[in-house]
Amino acid sequence: MKPLRSLLMAPLRAFSELKLLGVLLVANLCVALVQSAPVLLPALGHFGHSLAGRGRAFPSPEAVFDFTQLLAQGGGSFLAGPLLLGFVFSVGLQLVLAGGIVSQLCTPGRFSLAHFARNCVDQLGRNLRLLGWALLGLLPLAALAVLATVLLARAEKPTLFTLAAEQWALDNPFTGWSLAHLALVVVLFALWRSSFDLARVQLFADDQRKTRVAAWRALKQMVRSPGALLGYIVLGLLGLLAVIALARLHSAVQVTSTGKAWLALGMAQLVIATRLGFSVAHTVFAVDIYRAMPPRPVPALEEKPAPAAEPPAVETPAPQAE
Repeated sequence: MKPLRSLLMAPLRAFSELKLLGVLLVANLCVALVQSAPVLLPALGHFGHSLAGRGRAFPSPEAVFDFTQLLAQGGGSFLAGPLLLGFVFSVGLQLVLAGGIVSQLCTPGRFSLAHFARNCVDQLGRNLRLLGWALLGLLPLAALAVLATVLLARAEKPTLFTLAAEQWALDNPFTGWSLAHLALVVVLFALWRSSFDLARVQLFADDQRKTRVAAWRALKQMVRSPGALLGYIVLGLLGLLAVIALARLHSAVQVTSTGKAWLALGMAQLVIATRLGFSVAHTVFAVDIYRAMPPRPVPALEEKPAPAAEPPAVETPAPQAE
């Protein structure tokens, strides 16, 4: 495998799957609607048909103030419920769509929604079992990160996870020790996530039914391939920078009219599409890692001993008639 070439080609391949990204974007919008419905429905019932009413620019300061008071009346449960519901739907949707995404990237060709849905259903059970093994494998990596944090804290070395809020505001939080600790956490998380993606590719490409074997084989491959792991991290950083840049452009749009509101909504969807595209790019990168792996050993069939040759039958002479 050539990590640099795969790093450059993965985003191009991911963003060329326009129909796949369209399906993922629609699914993401459905989750967003489910998440925001408990907040939007009371707001629409309280304010009427639109927040832009009463002849004022959108959004009017009076409407924003009234909406803030409406949120305050509901308390924490008013916002915690939609957030928890959205998280559950988002994680469940990722598990459901994982099989279709991997199948489309492993077998390039014309996108078929029926084929995509069938692979989503077929691979769902294996992906659920693989998630259990992945969460179990996350425990030692998380314990290693916590152990490093505790050791640095006892040695009075700062980390980004142990700094107080006033130190973030008054001092420079980025020191040699804090950056080294952050790099360790990033490497551990990338090792876990890349092995999880690679195991999902193996489940489909090898028709592997033992998810434990796929998870362990993927983890060993990523430990033995530091170049591939570094490429996976760089791809994630590129996606993060792209999303931050587009989010800044989205925040620069001042919503003072209906047209600006639609523009802001379009920019928001562009940010989400970019995030989804780089998520697909990570799966493309995992497919390239899989294709460079040695083939999975197939257990040899036991040779059965050949049956012993039967002795030739002795013909008994028939009795002669008198």
